[in-house]
Amino acid sequence: SGVAPTDDCFTLVTSGAKDSDQDGPSLIGDPDLGFAALRNFGNILMSHVNLKVRSKVKINNVIVVDSPGMIDCPATQTSASSSTVTGQTLASVGQTYDRGYNFMAVTRWFATQSDLILLFFDPDKPGTTGETLECLTSALQGMDHKVMIIFNKCDQFLKMHDFARAYGSLCWNLSKVIPRKDLPPIFTMCTPVPGLRQGLGEESVRDLHNTREEVMEKVRNAMEMRVDNMISKLDDSTRVLQMYAWVCTNVRNKVRDMWWSVHLSSAAVFAGAAGVSLALYLGKGEIVSRGLL
Repeated sequence: SGVAPTDDCFTLVTSGAKDSDQDGPSLIGDPDLGFAALRNFGNILMSHVNLKVRSKVKINNVIVVDSPGMIDCPATQTSASSSTVTGQTLASVGQTYDRGYNFMAVTRWFATQSDLILLFFDPDKPGTTGETLECLTSALQGMDHKVMIIFNKCDQFLKMHDFARAYGSLCWNLSKVIPRKDLPPIFTMCTPVPGLRQGLGEESVRDLHNTREEVMEKVRNAMEMRVDNMISKLDDSTRVLQMYAWVCTNVRNKVRDMWWSVHLSSAAVFAGAAGVSLALYLGKGEIVSRGLL
């Protein structure tokens, strides 16, 4: 969020020996990078994804994904698009957007692959953009354990009264889309730049820096969170597999019981028919014998 979106691309930033850039088609086409699934969202998205490798990035083995800025107007439906989501047209799922691709579905995909999600809000528009609220209700639904809500650039406030109003506005807007009595923690912080304002007071600004360091520590521990998320996914997959095995076992037992029931019924029918035939045959022979006598 903020005054206006600064770009319209999903920018991936990671560390490397030297600075280099990679466009969307080459990034998605590289099977070793693991972004081939983005091809399912259409060619327009491919031109709105890029990778930037920077030698000054100090965090190794971590990819930071910067999403496009949120648009103030709500998403609108347009005509059917040729872009596909898991083999279906966007019109078939009822989510065609004026960005040219399904922004919420792409955000959902990145969020699923991520280990930590930082959702930034600026003082200018604290949670009032239509896409931001829709993102919380659809793209990030069920991922509360990954999401950290950050109220950034709080050093821009010159008075505590202005900070309180903006913070209250953010809480009010979040309460409309988060169906819980208690709001998740909101991390208030600032970006350390030369000439940082001290409008909230030196002690308050120091607290903003401490919160920023707490968030940075979460980012540094992303690798550990990756292991935890992989274990959680493995546990969920194991439970799903166990449920499928239980269903298959019960279906097999029911089919086997039905098979034996049908065959026993058929055997009983054949045995009854044979008995009737034998009785008729013996009865007819007795009648013939009596006729000869």
